Amino acid sequence: MAEQDDIIAAFEAGNVGGVRLSQPPIQTHISQIFLTDSHAYKLKRAVTLPFLDFSTLQQRKAACDAEFEVNQRMAAALYEGVQPLIPLGSGRFRIGGNGEPVDWLVVMKRFPKGAEFDELADKGELTDDLLTDTARVIARAHGEAPTTYLEGHATDYRAIIRELDETEDEGARRLDLTTASAPLFTALDAELTRLDHLIESRRKAGKVRRCHGDLHLRNMCLFEGAPTLFDALEFDERLARTDLLYDIGYLLMDLVRIGEHRAANLVMNAYWDETREDEEGLKLLPFFMALRAAVRMAVAVSAEKLDEAAAYRKLAMELIRPTAALTVAIGGLSGVGKSTIARELAAHLPGAAGGRWLRSDVLRKQAESAPDYSDTARNAVYDQLYTRAEAAHKAGASVVMDATFQSRKQAERAVSIPHCPAIGIWLDATLDIRLSRVSTRDKGPSDADEAVARAQSVPDPLPAGWHSVDASGSMDETISNVLKVLKLAD
Repeated sequence: MAEQDDIIAAFEAGNVGGVRLSQPPIQTHISQIFLTDSHAYKLKRAVTLPFLDFSTLQQRKAACDAEFEVNQRMAAALYEGVQPLIPLGSGRFRIGGNGEPVDWLVVMKRFPKGAEFDELADKGELTDDLLTDTARVIARAHGEAPTTYLEGHATDYRAIIRELDETEDEGARRLDLTTASAPLFTALDAELTRLDHLIESRRKAGKVRRCHGDLHLRNMCLFEGAPTLFDALEFDERLARTDLLYDIGYLLMDLVRIGEHRAANLVMNAYWDETREDEEGLKLLPFFMALRAAVRMAVAVSAEKLDEAAAYRKLAMELIRPTAALTVAIGGLSGVGKSTIARELAAHLPGAAGGRWLRSDVLRKQAESAPDYSDTARNAVYDQLYTRAEAAHKAGASVVMDATFQSRKQAERAVSIPHCPAIGIWLDATLDIRLSRVSTRDKGPSDADEAVARAQSVPDPLPAGWHSVDASGSMDETISNVLKVLKLAD
């Protein structure tokens, strides 16, 4: 590390090819990052950790090349290349050109200060649109990622658990402490055993791909107006070739960690809608999110950040703890605010990332043919809604079904799905309020206009299992009323 200390000192002194730092160097567990007003230069630290070895120049060069290559898929506009660091004598260096390299650098464009997603979260700037766009960017990256059938076995995740145990044990011994995560690793191993079959079936179905691998808030930024995924995992292909849901599970865990449960739920639902993931996959989210938290816990112990490790350990145990799933049908006439309330309610429901939000309007638009509003087509959409709700419930996930349920037959079916007990919430508002909302709402998947709103009528009386809730007030007031009916209010 002595030679790298000289490199760091040279950057700080302005003795690296005219590079002028705009702030002190940033050290992570595997990199040293030097920032100017326009660029970032990443030096791989000469470290050996349980999960990587950067001790030789050749290994660091290979890691730089791998980082540049893997990030070309998701952040080509950010990554400029890999350059040698050439010594010039007297503590001075040059980036690029001829000569014997003393080390290697990944060269990136600098994104604006405050553009990383953790910073945006701190400022309250993770808007619904940005989160939805991010979920779609991730879905697109996953769709374009190469598939592998050789990794992503249940045994690979079991190996991760074992390695985390060893990492924590090593860190604890170094600090002369006893390990504290045995209950967590036992719980993770037991849950993995329960999920073995599903993990293997998804691998065989092509759900294991070369993913980002390190998809947390600090590895996402707003660059040139678009959410951008950068700093993908480059040092271990085995860890990057995983189930798609393990990849996005990192982001969901990170959002929950900072208290952004609503954001996690919005991202989860937008991703599911975009990829058309099978609801059975929801069964894996608590385990994958908890395993991601356990990874961060072990890294924190290794870095001697014990308070941080304890927080991640506590989060992992909370994520993997079983919850009682709840299924809710949100009905009402057009303009009453069904989708707004259903979206907000989903984040309040039990589950590692809240509940699955299933919308009849989205299912209708996902049909292969043009949207069809005939009775036959409408019944087919409801059939799909109930089938997917049942699948989600079977996976142990909470569900919100969002549709008009104007037909008494459909309202009765919604609360009598086999093996999926549901509570019906009928949102009620006057015609004037509904017409006002229809005329001013943003364009979404619903095609209902004022004519449709005027023509609708309420099932009278409401079927058993349904509860009428006043939706004429603000969204917060209506959500509060719904939560009281569901007995979820604080």
